[in-house]
Order: sequence, then C-alpha cells, then structure tokens
Amino acid sequence: MKFIKITLLSLLLISTSAVAQQFSATGMHAGFGVNSVNPVATFQNVSKYMESEDFKKLGITAGLYANNVNGADDTTHLIEFYYPDAASYQKAVDMAATSSAVANLLSTAAQNGTQNTYESVYINVREKITAADVEKNKVFYVWRVETTDLPRYLREWDKMIEDIEDEGVAGDSYGMKVAFAGGLHGESLFVWAGYENQQQMLDQLAVFNSSEGFARFNAKTQSFSSIVANEISTQLALWNGNLYTE
Repeated sequence: MKFIKITLLSLLLISTSAVAQQFSATGMHAGFGVNSVNPVATFQNVSKYMESEDFKKLGITAGLYANNVNGADDTTHLIEFYYPDAASYQKAVDMAATSSAVANLLSTAAQNGTQNTYESVYINVREKITAADVEKNKVFYVWRVETTDLPRYLREWDKMIEDIEDEGVAGDSYGMKVAFAGGLHGESLFVWAGYENQQQMLDQLAVFNSSEGFARFNAKTQSFSSIVANEISTQLALWNGNLYTE
C-alpha cells in the first residue's frame, strides 16, 4: 500500500498555467474492485445499498462499472464513491463502521460468491468535466501511471493539456488523480478520459495518440514515468450524478 504525503499533495495542487487553474480539482475517490460470478446479483446488491437511507445520508455520487479490459487482473466490477472533500470521506468511513446497509451489502456479496480484488483511495488534482458530461459519459479509458517525479510530471501534463486543447484534439472530459493509498498496480497516478460509447473512445484516442502535443509529452516524461496498466470500463449505473459537479 502506497501513501503520498499531504505536504507533497499540497505542492501538486499548485497550478502552473491558466489552463491548469481552470482544470484544477478537489475531492476524493474511493474505489472497490470485485470479482463477481453473478453480475445480475452484484447489480441488485449494489443497487439495494445505494437505495438505502444510510447511503442517501452521505450526499455523494457513486457508480457501478463493468471492467471490460484490465489485463491480467481478475476484477470484473468496480464500485466507486466520489467525495467532494475530506470531511465527506470521513463521514462515510465513520458511518460504514456501524451501518446495517453496509453490513448487508458485504454479507450478501459473500453469499453470492463475490470477492474483493482491491481497495484504493485517490485525490483529484486535475479534472475537466461538466454536468452534461457526467450524464452522457458511459465508457472510460484509464491510464495507471508510475512516476518518480510527481511535481514534474504534473507540470508536463499541464503543458500537454494546453497543447491538445489548442490543437483541438482534447476530449470533452478527462482528469488526473493521485494514488493516496492502495494503488492497484503500484501506480502514482490515475488518469482517465470519458466517452459516450466505445466507438467515440476509439476514434478520439486515435486522434489524441497521434497528436503533436502527446508526442512532446511522451518525449519529456518517458525518463521518469511509465504506464503500468490500461483499463476500459462501462458504467452500469450512477447514483446522485447531479452532485458530482456541484
């Protein structure tokens, strides 16, 4: 389990350009990977929890995703919780310790043969997304990145964002998160992009991957960073999506 010190995170949150300031982000993301032998039962179990009073009291966004492509990892589904700040994350941690709804979620999952594969916590540092994007995004591409120089990587990423936005090849929504604890592949960063469907993802990634801005970024960061995993997931359900951008 890898922990990134809060002092370092404070440095990462300092924007280095006008574009970076526009796309800077706050909030936390807790992700739980599971291996399900019964996808229908998993969907029903998670949905039941999301409809509980305990979850509703949290006032957060949550989602269930099918993990379409993830290499050799045996995760089939992702249960993701999005917190606007550390206080809301703490509230959820405290409630989980005594929540009957959480206890039922876990016991039912065990009865269904569902097994946890990982638990991770990330802190948002960059994000470009609108309420309309939250509504239409159904497919997500993820780059898990390991770097030995987080501040430098973030500076170069900000420069790349300026370049691809100027080139007109940037996607509608994307972001970067620092792995605070439990990085699945030992990654330092979790980078994502959202799309309406698989075809749009393939078309837009083809343009992005061949862009000059991305080529310059790779040339500048390859000596101190590497992609440790790529993933594709499909959103099955989203709860309180309207809260994500508030």
